[in-house]
Amino acid sequence: MSQYIKSPTKKTFIIDWPLSLILIALTAISLLAIYAASPLLVSYRDGTDLLIKQIIFVIISIISLILFIQIGVDRLFTAIDIAYWVLMFLLFLLIVDKYINLPFIAPVNGTRAWFQLPGLGTIQPSEFMKAVLIIKSSVIISEHIDQNRMSNIESDLFLFYKILKVAIPPLFLMILQPDTGIPIIIIIGLIAMLSMSGISKYWLISGFSFVGLVIIVFLGLFFFAPDMLVNLVGSSYRINRIYGWLQTEQYISSWGLQLYQSLLAVGSAGWLGHGLGSQIITLIEPQNDFIFAVIGQNFGFIGASIVLFLHLALDLTIIRIILNNEYYREKIMAVGLLGMLLFQQIQNMGMIIGLLPITGITLPFISAGGSSLLSFVPMIAIIFHMNHLNRSKIVH
Repeated sequence: MSQYIKSPTKKTFIIDWPLSLILIALTAISLLAIYAASPLLVSYRDGTDLLIKQIIFVIISIISLILFIQIGVDRLFTAIDIAYWVLMFLLFLLIVDKYINLPFIAPVNGTRAWFQLPGLGTIQPSEFMKAVLIIKSSVIISEHIDQNRMSNIESDLFLFYKILKVAIPPLFLMILQPDTGIPIIIIIGLIAMLSMSGISKYWLISGFSFVGLVIIVFLGLFFFAPDMLVNLVGSSYRINRIYGWLQTEQYISSWGLQLYQSLLAVGSAGWLGHGLGSQIITLIEPQNDFIFAVIGQNFGFIGASIVLFLHLALDLTIIRIILNNEYYREKIMAVGLLGMLLFQQIQNMGMIIGLLPITGITLPFISAGGSSLLSFVPMIAIIFHMNHLNRSKIVH
């Protein structure tokens, strides 16, 4: 099951082939789905150019993954502070661009979140900050565990302070772009990591209870006192998305149109779909947010099920590696990655079939986007390293 390659330290590195094959399969499906989405793109987007750029980013990701493994993941943890401050500077420049037009920055739909790279497209610093915060927080939490073997209110609050101190500044800059999708993903990852930190379970119970209460109150106001809800949160694009989700047919020509088209694309495809490159239903952002709907439209229930199975296999593989590993720093980082992956998978696939409201959250390893793909590379490198440590115990 394992194959060995030589590392710079002359020790053998054990490759996790199940994980490798899952990632290869997801990448192949991604490229096929992006190609299938080409006929659905708006007129100013070139499907061939989009596919070529994605292939370039796939190649860059593979090379980066090999380099991270070769140089050793310990350097990833020790150099993470440099990456944090570089990305903070880039996020700050995106906000400055609101007042001073800077080169290589162009707003998209009113959002300043990308730097334009000639020949490659765009790079989104917040995607990379997602990985940096998870890795940096795993260092903070593991050091906290070493220094505080017994959990109490004082130590828990001090841990929260240390996490918030590094997380709030970049999250604030992302929200100003404005972007709420990636901050939510990061927060989910941080919560997953904190659940492994040894803090009192009552913090988690209280947190989930509060979120549940907010959701119940929101839905109660939405259905029974909509005017009060608008007065509280204001009439915004996000509220209208909720209308489009819960009252799709009533808002079929406006806020419910995206969901209605998505349901038609998936629901009309049958077992095998309409075929590669079909244009039965028009979809907005088919290469990104709605890539799962493209897969459903082209390849039907079977194709969508394969994607679902591969993501489940990826999650279970990461869980297997976590359970067999004994190093807190790596385990906590992997739990944060798993939390983000699960949330993105559930949210993206759930919104396509109407179980959850439509958001701008993409499907990991499937949706087009070089920044998203590259952002996972350092975390996946650490996962490979964890498997190497696990297998080394068995081999030796």
